[in-house]
Amino acid sequence: MTTLLLPEGLAASEVPPLLDELREACAEAQVALVGGHSEVTAGLDRVIVVGCLLGTVARERLVRTSGARAGDTILLTGGVAIEGGAILAREHAAALRAAGVDDLSITRAAGWLDAPGLSVQAAAAAIHAEGQAHAMHDPTEGGVITALHELAEAAGVGLRVNAEAIAVLPECAAICTALGLDPLGLLASGALLATLDPAAVPAALARLDAAGTPAASIGQVRPASEGRRLVRDGIAEPLPSFERDELTRYLATA
Repeated sequence: MTTLLLPEGLAASEVPPLLDELREACAEAQVALVGGHSEVTAGLDRVIVVGCLLGTVARERLVRTSGARAGDTILLTGGVAIEGGAILAREHAAALRAAGVDDLSITRAAGWLDAPGLSVQAAAAAIHAEGQAHAMHDPTEGGVITALHELAEAAGVGLRVNAEAIAVLPECAAICTALGLDPLGLLASGALLATLDPAAVPAALARLDAAGTPAASIGQVRPASEGRRLVRDGIAEPLPSFERDELTRYLATA
């Protein structure tokens, strides 16, 4: 179901193409558009579409963020940070060039919203094809580090994460270095965290590879008593936290 908010002054002829795009996107994702609401809303400078997705699943195949178990392997699919890097490249290219980021890196990052895109549907299906995922969680605001905290909090577990195993996309690394940002705290839609029994990991990684989705093991779920640790250069320290997303921090000072 969708809520479609339209700015004042939008020509009536511009609405049907929006609905065509919405139907095409739903068809591509095999989602049925069943209804919603539309209105002209004062104070908007652009169209806003809000989606609410509902679905059914067999009870035994339901996967929750709270399902992580001590001993699980943590998988991360996609790269870090797709959405945050794309937004910075699209909307702040001049600042990036001034900070020394090359045009090719900016162009590549700007295209990430289209490819690889933000959907984790294919990754989730590949991981859970045999019903072996214990938990899944998509990193969004606050980046992959915040998502790890959320997963551990929901499941009541500890974590031991290998920083070097987290795949930071080269272009994102260049952007964050230039702007003084930490990619691990940057808006990371397009990635997916999952935890599985270690015995199920090789097959899951093989399915992800066959689906063309990059993925890697980045650590283990530990008992809550061991806390949440990030291992960098062989040294284990408390998993850092971000009071706000690195994108928000940059926008506040840009």
